[in-house]
Amino acid sequence: MTKTKHIYLIIILAIGCIFSTVDLKSQQLPHFRNPYFNLYIQNPSTLVVSDIPDIMLDHRSQWIGFLGAPKVSTIAGKYLFRDDMGAGAYIMSDNYGLTQKLDFSLNYAYLLKTEQFYISFGLAWTLTQYKLKGTEISIYDSNDQVINQNMDDKTWKPDANAGIFVYNKQFYAGLSVLQLFKTKYTFFQSTNNIPGLIQDHRHFVLSGAYRFNHNNNIHDFSPFTNLYIAKSTPFKFDLGLNYSYNSAFLSSLFLSKSDALVFSAGYKYDKFYISYSFDFVLTQIRNVSSGAHEICIGVYLKPNETGSKDSSPMF
Repeated sequence: MTKTKHIYLIIILAIGCIFSTVDLKSQQLPHFRNPYFNLYIQNPSTLVVSDIPDIMLDHRSQWIGFLGAPKVSTIAGKYLFRDDMGAGAYIMSDNYGLTQKLDFSLNYAYLLKTEQFYISFGLAWTLTQYKLKGTEISIYDSNDQVINQNMDDKTWKPDANAGIFVYNKQFYAGLSVLQLFKTKYTFFQSTNNIPGLIQDHRHFVLSGAYRFNHNNNIHDFSPFTNLYIAKSTPFKFDLGLNYSYNSAFLSSLFLSKSDALVFSAGYKYDKFYISYSFDFVLTQIRNVSSGAHEICIGVYLKPNETGSKDSSPMF
């Protein structure tokens, strides 16, 4: 069996292992608009892709004007200590409503190379502090034993993510499973007869794009999609088009189903990258919200070799 056939077999087995864990519940994870950042956070195998900045800071404020709307701040970094292997980490603070989550993640990815494409496999170990602000809760039944309104409570729990990513200069395709172990968070155990319980559920993310080159690669167009799969929730997807001019100016326009019409623009200069996105909200929340903002700043520790063999069309 040739090397390429061996790699095809590995891809099939990896996808089979990921889908064998399917038992999904509600949508619990934040969705980012910046293509680089979205892929890196939602698929640990992408950290070996050279187009992604080595250090990124991202902040997203969703549903501006809506009380308790999500706000997510993240710092992420990666380092390729071999041409086929890399490690990364990120810290994420996710605040929404009466809950706060603080995630610490350590990521590892291994890269296999063929003449036609590259394939990477990634794993991430996460440690999450989940906080419930009981002092800010208003309940219908004042005798409810699950919630203690006189105190806040928090707990720490581990979990893991896994992913696979196939790419070359013309396309990419990725699959990841998040919250692999379906962690349970229990609150108010010492103050109530019936402790409160929140459980994570597995989420699947499928992503893909294809690059069309025009006019000696000065103008690049890349249709793309992201599919978000969680059992017992409406099917959600992103569908849009990325545009790149001279591998420096970047923009995208896409529809996020049952959510928003999103516009983003970014710019690469030397070792630096910056992007901004805005959500035009399409749901009824638009009656009390002016939209959502996200800004991302990235730094390449060494000059980004645009157009290199292992580059991937993130935009």
